[in-house]
Amino acid sequence: MLRPTAEAASEAMEIAQTYRNAHALTGPSRPLELLHITLNGVGAYRRLPQDIAFAAEQMAATIRVRPFELVLDEVMSFRHPGEPQAFVICTRQENEALLDLRHQIQEGLYEAGLPYNLGGHLTPHMTLLYDRKTVLPEELNRPVRWTVREFLLIHSFYGKSEHNVIGRWPLLG
Repeated sequence: MLRPTAEAASEAMEIAQTYRNAHALTGPSRPLELLHITLNGVGAYRRLPQDIAFAAEQMAATIRVRPFELVLDEVMSFRHPGEPQAFVICTRQENEALLDLRHQIQEGLYEAGLPYNLGGHLTPHMTLLYDRKTVLPEELNRPVRWTVREFLLIHSFYGKSEHNVIGRWPLLG
């Protein structure tokens, strides 16, 4: 996963508040420390098996991508019938470095025998809040941007809004 810089996270939360006011959204904002962009999951586990974590860490150490700029320039809701919808900030632009990072991760997961989503569609996004109301796609006047310098492996405790960082790797190219 990717985490925004503190400045980018604050800008994203300002956008969330603007849209909360404009669209009468009532869902609570995600905590700043949980804002992230998922690149690929490795399964849903109550307790992450050590062999899975070890294999994922070994794979992550092989990734070679240079730091790159990520621009999030659109907001929208991801619809989930019957459930609160994710209000997200995302990118309309194709980002070759991001696609390369994701592809290397997926190939590494495949080679390690771990779950992967090789070639699947990616809409890079950061969930800001969940709400029953739908916000249609809208381009931002001031995109949120930051230079991605690392990626992380986390164990996300489903439904608990809690992440345990297992490892982080710098982008070195």
